[in-house]
Amino acid sequence: MEPTQPTSEDRAPTPKPKLAEALKTVDNKELKSTGFWLNQVFLVLSTIFGVYLAAQSGLEQALKFDTYSKMEDNFYLRTSLYDEVKDNAANVRAYAERLAKSPPSSEMQYHKPNLEQYIWQTMQYSPTTLETPSIFLTQIRRFYSRAEFVIEAALKRQMSARQASLELNKIADIIELQTLPKLQASALNLQNELKKNDIIIGSLKDTNNAN
Repeated sequence: MEPTQPTSEDRAPTPKPKLAEALKTVDNKELKSTGFWLNQVFLVLSTIFGVYLAAQSGLEQALKFDTYSKMEDNFYLRTSLYDEVKDNAANVRAYAERLAKSPPSSEMQYHKPNLEQYIWQTMQYSPTTLETPSIFLTQIRRFYSRAEFVIEAALKRQMSARQASLELNKIADIIELQTLPKLQASALNLQNELKKNDIIIGSLKDTNNAN
């Protein structure tokens, strides 16, 4: 028995091309319009420009924050250094007054001033140290170096007590009358500069709020 050939009714219908039908619905006039492409170009350009402005604004804000943060840190650094050196200068002057009376060696050794240098030594690890004017760093370094030299010379009797007293008073005069007032003024300048930019120093580090 020969196999029967399928009739046209038995065959599956051939699917119509959907892509061709979809293309027929596209408005070719709109694609060919100059205004359409200009709108697309302007849209892309405006997006790029908006992203650029946002990036620039973010970078500017980040730089300002970094600058003001360093200024605040340096304000605290200069203020702390001022207090420390002021105390040390007062101790040097008090020791000079004692030496002026030519006390015995035992008394000179017993009352030898202890020059606190916690802030001074810690500054070598601070990234804001070199933002402090070099004149202050130089004068304070000389103050410590010269004061320690004179005190040791007096204790070892390499310099008379009266002469050491005169030398220490000179050293104290320089640091108290020249260096410290300018150091304090420089710290206040930083504070005023921050105030101009609506940044109040100590608002987040106020010790009165510490419990």
